[in-house]
Amino acid sequence: MIELLGTAAVLGSGIVAGVFFAVAVSVLPTVQTLPAHLYVELHRKLGEGYHPVMPLVVTAGVLADVALLFLADGTAPRVLFAVALLALVGVQLVSQFGNVPINRVVHAQDPAAIPDDWEDPRPRWRNWHRLRTAFALTALTVNGLAVAMLP
Repeated sequence: MIELLGTAAVLGSGIVAGVFFAVAVSVLPTVQTLPAHLYVELHRKLGEGYHPVMPLVVTAGVLADVALLFLADGTAPRVLFAVALLALVGVQLVSQFGNVPINRVVHAQDPAAIPDDWEDPRPRWRNWHRLRTAFALTALTVNGLAVAMLP
């Protein structure tokens, strides 16, 4: 059971970290160059594939870390699973209270009627995304260390 949970923790945090890293190094630089109306259209399309898959993957990683926090042998692995858990909760909090509210505003915008005084959300969204990417990379690294310490 411990091996299965360890695999789920590393796999979950790894998928999240990988997707977020790809968005940070490829998608974000691309969307920064788009005119506002094309950005709004692309943002909507990207969101269709992202939700609900990514929140479920993060939650699976959280649940695996919670279980390992209690089931793993040894203080060091338990502390590391707790740190990874906190990092994944950080991902969830940043997503829910940073990125998702911006997503709602962008999705509500009519791409054909963007006003001249439109406040471009891309810099704020990027900053929140960078933070949650750091949390995700931390979770992956710490989960990997914790699993490596398991007997």
